[in-house]
Amino acid sequence: MVNVSKKKLKKSVSDKINSRLVNIIANLETNTSTEGFLNDLLTESERIVLAKRLSIIFMLHEKISMYRIHKVLSVSKATVIKVANDIDFGKYENILKIVEKKKNRITFWDGMEIVLKCGMPPIVGKGRWDFLNQIDEKYHKKS
Repeated sequence: MVNVSKKKLKKSVSDKINSRLVNIIANLETNTSTEGFLNDLLTESERIVLAKRLSIIFMLHEKISMYRIHKVLSVSKATVIKVANDIDFGKYENILKIVEKKKNRITFWDGMEIVLKCGMPPIVGKGRWDFLNQIDEKYHKKS
């Protein structure tokens, strides 16, 4: 659980802090330096929360069922519903623009395949990976 001070910052101070964070991240030159920066800045729990939220956004965009997202990512149904509602109300517009780019979707699903097949307990039953295979075929078709 993230602890946030009950004392509110002035908007101008909050904006400056946010601007500096964005500038620092934008000026990191390599994936290695970005990864190191985020690993230093965020706790493991914070990184997991952000990665799962991003994954939920990508998966909802691909029309994967809320139930499957809940099961695959081990998140609550309420979390998936909240993110879906946030998307419906216009939140995550910048992320959705990034999601729209084919290259980003391919990269995401290539990484997600590893997470699903290696990091999750086995799910029994025929066709358990069909949804992932369909997405893989969709983005790896030769144009």
